[in-house]
Amino acid sequence: MAKFLLSAFADEAGSTLDEQIAALKDNQIDYIEPRNIDKKGILTLTDEELYEVKRKLDANGIKVNSLGSPIGKYNIEDEFEPHLELTKRAIRVCEILGTKNMRMFSFFTEQSDLKKNRDEVIRRLKVMTEEAVAHGITLCHENESRIYGQMPEEVRDVLTEVEGLGGIFDAANYRMNDADVDAGIEATLINFKYMHIKDAIFESQTIVPAGEGEGKIGEIIDIVNEKVDGEVYLTLEPHLHVFDAYKDIDDHELKGKYSFKSNREAFDFATNALKSLLMKHGYKRNGNNEWIK
Repeated sequence: MAKFLLSAFADEAGSTLDEQIAALKDNQIDYIEPRNIDKKGILTLTDEELYEVKRKLDANGIKVNSLGSPIGKYNIEDEFEPHLELTKRAIRVCEILGTKNMRMFSFFTEQSDLKKNRDEVIRRLKVMTEEAVAHGITLCHENESRIYGQMPEEVRDVLTEVEGLGGIFDAANYRMNDADVDAGIEATLINFKYMHIKDAIFESQTIVPAGEGEGKIGEIIDIVNEKVDGEVYLTLEPHLHVFDAYKDIDDHELKGKYSFKSNREAFDFATNALKSLLMKHGYKRNGNNEWIK
């Protein structure tokens, strides 16, 4: 049985660290997957800036469940050595922020070139994973669009072939590519680490709150609960659209969509949707941020 812990890409609530901390605390979320802080990519921060981020998070009782890095989100045809150096920097960032996990990807490639690029993808992932493991860090592969590991078959491939590589399950990313989420979670369970929470509808290419799309998020959480023991992070990544001209949108344009006056409002809405979905599936909060059945 799993114990689900809520985390979030809090840069979707606000750009500054103070705004992100406030959003997490107001929503009773004790973990963060930092991606952008004060309008800077997490890997561009200096050591001094990172130590200050850690100090503020610690002072507010917020821990880093995983680093929201862009590692592996580069074209497979780009030179590898500079990217390996960036991976080493990301490992150092993990160490400063006190996390053992790093979100990453398996390189952009044309889907028609998967077979051609497969061996080089695996080679690079092995080198990067070995470097991370040597420092006590687990690289966690996300099934992102347009990368090698976009679909369940390729996710199965990388998790099988690359020893020590973990898997992140993202239902919305699968559905945006018309992939079977059941096959996706089956592949990810080869070395499952945690989940990203956003939902989607394929035909309209729309991101929606958890439980309102085709991602079967509640059912997937139940599968994870049966298959995985211990702590499992559910990282909110709302991606809900914020309309700049909110007041000017008519009813027809809003049909079937959500609109929000601010990033913070969208973030709160997504958080409440996940909590409602958990309760619908029989989970209860045990303590401040632990959901169990």
